[in-house]
Amino acid sequence: MRIGVDLSAIQSTKSGVDWYTHRVIQEMMDLLAPDEQLCMFSNRETGFESEAAARPNVSVFRGSCTYQEPWRQFVLPLLLRRHRIDVCFFTNFVLSVAASCPMVLTIHDLSFRLFPRTHSLRNVIWARSLVPVSTRRGSHIIAVSNNTKLDLVRVMNVPSNKITVVYEGAPDEFNPKLNADDEEAMAHYGLIKPYVLFVGTLEPRKNLNFLIRSFDQVAKARPDVHLVLAGRRGWMAQAIFDELERRDLLGRVHITGYVRERYLPALYRQASAFVYPSLYEGFGLPPLEAMSSGTPVIVSRSSSLPEVVGDAGLYVNPLDTAELAKAMESILSDPELAASLREKGLRRAARFSWKKAARQTL
Repeated sequence: MRIGVDLSAIQSTKSGVDWYTHRVIQEMMDLLAPDEQLCMFSNRETGFESEAAARPNVSVFRGSCTYQEPWRQFVLPLLLRRHRIDVCFFTNFVLSVAASCPMVLTIHDLSFRLFPRTHSLRNVIWARSLVPVSTRRGSHIIAVSNNTKLDLVRVMNVPSNKITVVYEGAPDEFNPKLNADDEEAMAHYGLIKPYVLFVGTLEPRKNLNFLIRSFDQVAKARPDVHLVLAGRRGWMAQAIFDELERRDLLGRVHITGYVRERYLPALYRQASAFVYPSLYEGFGLPPLEAMSSGTPVIVSRSSSLPEVVGDAGLYVNPLDTAELAKAMESILSDPELAASLREKGLRRAARFSWKKAARQTL
């Protein structure tokens, strides 16, 4: 069987879907049967070129088109036909509508339908134009959580038997073992302990102005505690900086920008707590990475996050600043609670793995 994969989702600075694509394909390459060929297609550098050169059953093909969606809709179908692909895997909401082979599509969430105001108008138009036809055109759909599956059935009328839930995972480098990178990472980003950590794209759906308002309450009582927001600037990120300035927190809240892959596990390990007050998530990879790192987590009581965290974290109403402030204060002031959450988190995280995700996907 010749399996195609659309790798055009992978960018040089990876976020959620990029990491999903990278990790699943990385593990999938080790699981191929002798009669299976993995053919990866993209309009840009993928990061898999050297590995493909060393594996006889893995290939990377580039198509010449600068813009991602025209490449996917007009160039990729020709490449799939030319390379005699039996089935193609699309990791990022949208597939090649004109492709002639069977296609499997991953849907991560339906925030573009349920929370359109947390996206740019351009992204909403793109998703609303192409995701519905993609779910109809696809032979099968992978949902990254039961919550996303239920949303697909409820909101987009996708038949339940057309959807398989495949959870994401956390790679081995996210673990509680301290190493030399920890001190180097702290120095590189100028971080001071103790700190509470958020990891993700700085955008409205992550509810960061709410987190800042909650942290302001903690900061008044605890002058030694800092907040670290780790991630690249997304759409409408300026509102976060405006909120910090209004509350005079610029010296207590540290925005790192995009964090190097090498340093991210260290930032999790060194944090006193990890906070993820997102309004809506299809899966919630950062809380899983935090639990794998032995860091106590606080998450919203919403969407897929309870599926991921289970009984291993504290839950808050994503609109109640006092409740989140109390949760942060509880972990910071109660070592026994922090230790209990750390132990539960490590046990919970062990249930998820990228190898398992790749096997189920394949």
